[in-house]
Amino acid sequence: MQDSVSLAGKGVGRSEWVLSRPLYRYARFELKSVPKPQRAQALALQIRQWTPFVRTGWYLLWEQDEALIWAWDADRVEAAIRENNLKPRTVSIVPETLLQQGQEQGIHLVSCIEGYEGQVWSERSLLASRWWPELPDTAAWLNFQRDAGTLPERQSNAVPKPLPLHWMERPWAKSAALDRSAAYGASVEQWALPAVALCLLAASFWYGAQWIKLQSAIKNRSVELEALNLRAGPIIEARGQALEALGRIRALQATDPYPDQLSLLAKVAQSLPKDGSYLKEWEFQSGKLKLQIASPNKMVSSDYVKLFQSFGIFKNVQTAANNDPASLALSMDVLPQAEIKFAAEGNVAARKEGAR
Repeated sequence: MQDSVSLAGKGVGRSEWVLSRPLYRYARFELKSVPKPQRAQALALQIRQWTPFVRTGWYLLWEQDEALIWAWDADRVEAAIRENNLKPRTVSIVPETLLQQGQEQGIHLVSCIEGYEGQVWSERSLLASRWWPELPDTAAWLNFQRDAGTLPERQSNAVPKPLPLHWMERPWAKSAALDRSAAYGASVEQWALPAVALCLLAASFWYGAQWIKLQSAIKNRSVELEALNLRAGPIIEARGQALEALGRIRALQATDPYPDQLSLLAKVAQSLPKDGSYLKEWEFQSGKLKLQIASPNKMVSSDYVKLFQSFGIFKNVQTAANNDPASLALSMDVLPQAEIKFAAEGNVAARKEGAR
């Protein structure tokens, strides 16, 4: 796999390091249920769970309540930058998708520096992306459309002709800061509080006469009030800290309501036939599980659909098109807060720690 480097300006300024498509991943994250001040922390947690890298670099776009992420292996990319006698801190890293002509609507196959990228667009927004080293066949193209949530009547059985590689001078969208969404919420509060204070100040003029009459009584109680404030101060501060911690805990729990992958993997492995069958592939993201089972014997897809449906932790179990009778690909939805029971443990249930 290769990278591409282009320099900004004529020997002056930052360099631009363009990542070829095989070197990064793409995903969208829905954060509508997370309060704006906690979205940066929640998104960082989801990125760490989604990527397999020790250190992850990313390019981020905010679209209302969703985050669009292109992520890569930061250690590998920075090592390649240094090999080209450049300093990582002076280099802007841009995925090649953002330097190609964006689309407005529809499903497209685009030529890349290496291989081909499938893209699903809606209202100038990239909904889904997948990369292939060579032109995908009909089954792979259909699976991509199904995984992207394309309606059956809009799916295309024929693999389209790839769009030619066309570079733009600059990315079609600029990367945003991780805490932009949280900063937006803070700025709204910053303006809202002075506005409320101004309204209260205006209303106080209407009660000026009453305030003057009560001033004498307030003066006599000022010492007592000050003592009460001193005693109540630590209690109010502790309550505020407790509410803030509770908000962070709820935000983190809302980002991952599903059983942990280790328990899911153990349950599936325990249920495989004892004839040499094994898990060949495993992919879990945002409640969607896709796996592939290999066996020395011919497998009946309907038997496995019934088996996985009977666990009580999956729904919408489906098999994908496959010409190999000794290999079976399945996809399914994992039920949130699902309880996993293992046959050897009787009534002992395995739950994710956050659901206890």
